Amino acid sequence: MSGTTKEATSKKPKSPFKDIEELKKEVTGFVNRYKASVIHKAERMSDFFEMSCFNRVVRFYERCGYQVTPAGLQKGLYKYKCSPAGIQSNFSFFKVTFKDGEETYVFEVQHNLAVQSAHHPSIYTTPDITIIREDSVRYTKEHYENKSTFSYVSQTDLVSFCEAKQFTPFPELLFNFMGIVNELSPAVLMDSTTAMTPTQLAPTLMVSGKGGRHALAIKQSLESRYCINILFDLFYYGSIVFSKKYMDQLRRVGPLSAFKPKSSLPEKRTKEEAEAFFD
Repeated sequence: MSGTTKEATSKKPKSPFKDIEELKKEVTGFVNRYKASVIHKAERMSDFFEMSCFNRVVRFYERCGYQVTPAGLQKGLYKYKCSPAGIQSNFSFFKVTFKDGEETYVFEVQHNLAVQSAHHPSIYTTPDITIIREDSVRYTKEHYENKSTFSYVSQTDLVSFCEAKQFTPFPELLFNFMGIVNELSPAVLMDSTTAMTPTQLAPTLMVSGKGGRHALAIKQSLESRYCINILFDLFYYGSIVFSKKYMDQLRRVGPLSAFKPKSSLPEKRTKEEAEAFFD
């Protein structure tokens, strides 16, 4: 019996992203790819998962034809912003540039930046990842009672956003994400957004764990009603979902009717797909 158990255990697939050392290696390798070195104060697994998701969003834009460039380097180092604390100018971000003939479009992928509510000009919430218009981060000393500096982006300069959660999916997590969609992009709930040129990733919830039957039912229901992405099991499928082969299934900013995927995720991934992050 012991031999059978050992053999079964040895054949059990192991996700390369559940090992924190592998995540650290991935994060460092990603920034090195753009001829920069990385600095962060992350210790928790959730921080590294969030950085991994941030990197995948940047890669999405690169695979959509954008030129991506690290910006806001701190003493020559790329510095991730792993919490809402601190002001944006003390951290790094990625600039993404799309050229279409004589037109040039520039956006920024920012990390833990406060966003102005679509319903009230003086309230904010902070998604893990935001896509904003170039040079649109604002600073004010009027937000906090102690007059310390607060950095944010206005509602008019928000393009899209993503939440990265290192959890097993559960109902409240999914509905909390919809609350953020309502606060920041209510047009999505009314299906009144227009497709953007160049293409932009729709509001996205990125979850590390695999969803159970109820969570999957909620995901399917929400995605059938709204132009959003709810992604489960990214520890296992992250490299596939954002790969060249399958990323057409990711919804873009625009009406739900515009979403016409050409591919679907495989039930099993190959070794090459599991290692496809830098393809």
